[in-house]
Amino acid sequence: MTIINTGILLQTSMADEIPLIVVREGAVLRLSLNNTNKKNALTSEMMGALTSIFEDAKNYEDLRVIVIRGNGSTFCSGADINTWNPEELQKLLSSITDCPIPTIAHVHGVCLGGGMGVASACDFVIAEKGTMFGFPEVKIGMIPAVISPYVSRKLSIGRMRELFITGESFGIKQAYDFGFLYSLEADVDCLIHDIIKGAPLAQSFVKKLLSEEIEIDYIDERDSQLAELINQIKEGSEAQEGMSAFMQKRLPSWSKE
Repeated sequence: MTIINTGILLQTSMADEIPLIVVREGAVLRLSLNNTNKKNALTSEMMGALTSIFEDAKNYEDLRVIVIRGNGSTFCSGADINTWNPEELQKLLSSITDCPIPTIAHVHGVCLGGGMGVASACDFVIAEKGTMFGFPEVKIGMIPAVISPYVSRKLSIGRMRELFITGESFGIKQAYDFGFLYSLEADVDCLIHDIIKGAPLAQSFVKKLLSEEIEIDYIDERDSQLAELINQIKEGSEAQEGMSAFMQKRLPSWSKE
């Protein structure tokens, strides 16, 4: 369920139950993740709503920019471990990269796991001061396999290896130095202004040009293999212990802290 409005966000008592809030402001479409009780963890419903928006964006008349952010104190804490499946996340990330409209991830608070995948799939990432980033999957016996092809659009393989293995968090200065952030200044309106000065058709061709080197058949095969790998890991004893420890707010059996 979404709210679409051409100007100010509609007020409703149901707002907390809406997984995705959608606001159209002229040439800009603003998408707000709205699962604040779980730090905007990506649920099946939220991913489905996002995917539909990005797949339909080419049909939105005079739309020039799409901005994703999170309601509350957090951009996105990752995928909801109770409800998500890899195919849904793959479809979402693919829909973002395939969207012909320029996309901006405006992150704040924390951006972790699947949230890093969403941000990486966007054309631009900017962050508020104090934002923390990371790939904590290994800490619950999982790996960031599904998001890895999209993270590689922003980070080098060497840096990904380091961050994936340690699961360590890092701040905006490191994120900028790593090449993940477009700018250290979180001025989304200025960035929107710069984007809109460009020719829309030319921009869509730029996005297509930089994606054509990857063959569709290869992408389908890669995504199938990654989804199978994640499903195998989720069913393993290590991941089961890690997720149980996370839900019970305790250290997993392998942790020596």
